[in-house]
Amino acid sequence: MVRENIQEYSVSEISDSIKGTLENSFGYVKVRGEVSGLSKPASGHIYLNLKDDKAVIKAIIWRSAAARISFVPEDGLEVICSGKLTTGYSDRYPGRSDYSIIVDSITPAGEGALMALLEQRKKKLVAEGLFDEQNKKSLPKYPETIGIVTSPTGAVIKDILHRLNERFPCNVILWPVPVQGQDAAQLISDAVDGFNNLSSKDEVNIPNLIIIARGGGSIEDLWPFNEEIVIRSVFKSNIPIVSAIGHETDTTLIDFVSDLRAPTPTAAAEISTPDKEELLRDISEKNNRLNYSINLYLDNLKDNFISIKDKLPVSLKLFLNNLTSHFQNISQSLNFRVIGEQLKSSKVKLISLEESLLKAKNILVERLQKELDNKSTLLESLSYKSVLKRGYSVTRSSNKIIKSKKDLKDESELIIETNFATLKAKLREINDK
Repeated sequence: MVRENIQEYSVSEISDSIKGTLENSFGYVKVRGEVSGLSKPASGHIYLNLKDDKAVIKAIIWRSAAARISFVPEDGLEVICSGKLTTGYSDRYPGRSDYSIIVDSITPAGEGALMALLEQRKKKLVAEGLFDEQNKKSLPKYPETIGIVTSPTGAVIKDILHRLNERFPCNVILWPVPVQGQDAAQLISDAVDGFNNLSSKDEVNIPNLIIIARGGGSIEDLWPFNEEIVIRSVFKSNIPIVSAIGHETDTTLIDFVSDLRAPTPTAAAEISTPDKEELLRDISEKNNRLNYSINLYLDNLKDNFISIKDKLPVSLKLFLNNLTSHFQNISQSLNFRVIGEQLKSSKVKLISLEESLLKAKNILVERLQKELDNKSTLLESLSYKSVLKRGYSVTRSSNKIIKSKKDLKDESELIIETNFATLKAKLREINDK
């Protein structure tokens, strides 16, 4: 039986009432479910459904919240979403009255869910051959320029730069990126592609080696380094890549695809460069061996001269004595330290000449520039444009300047150029002076 005395509501009133009841009753909640229908439009928002075996709830992650989450969820992953329950009804969307959860944070439902997803992705990439040893590139022995992909703040970049300066000072190019969050994977991939797309026309050196690094963290924090977009960029890189993600016990998929994995960022700097102290010791040892070999060779030559001299007549002996004395004088003057000083002196002179040449070049360029400016001014003064500025005009027909009556024809199309505009006209008659 229909009750006649119940209160009557408009659709808007009942939608607004349901919205208030829902939000006041539940407030901030945590919902556990499996992700489905994931959508990431260009707006930056993320839309998805949370489902179990009996029901489905819509979920929205606004762009501002999406930038803070540690990883981007995928269909089939079980997650825990924290946020506020609400209906779609509002002044902005008056035509909607369904309910959903506005998500502030999202985490996998235990590390097991992420590990299962990670293992599934790893098997897929292994099957494609992205981790094969035959694809690994050798690191340069003496890198001139090293590209580093990491956060510009924090201890990681400082540790790497400090260790590089201690071991083997070289050029370093930092490509700053966030190392966690929704945009991190895309920006890390862009950095690797960017280094590879540098050319000799750019004003920076092309790196011989790339280090991708970040400090330790949870599996969620390190998740950007498990994203396919990063793995594929590293795989197609023509520049050798060293990965240094997290602590020694942390392992991400980028470690399998990179050309070499370092247990820590500091270790990456050590792996990527030789030790300058060892190089100096090696150079010193080779220099000593070279000096010893030269002296031994000279001594053998002198002994041979003496041996031959004893077997020759007196006149030849005297001649060889002179040669030997002259040879000894030359060999004694062959002092590598003196030669080194002479080279340094020549280098200083060369630098001075270079500075003088640059100064002379600058003076010449300035003089030529002044001459060019003067000639430009003269050219402008002689140009017919200056005549136009005084109120005259130039008349053309078929792009030919009219100089006399014979250049005109009846009904000719005329173009009259003045200082203020270019006019188009048609010749109607010619009146002789």
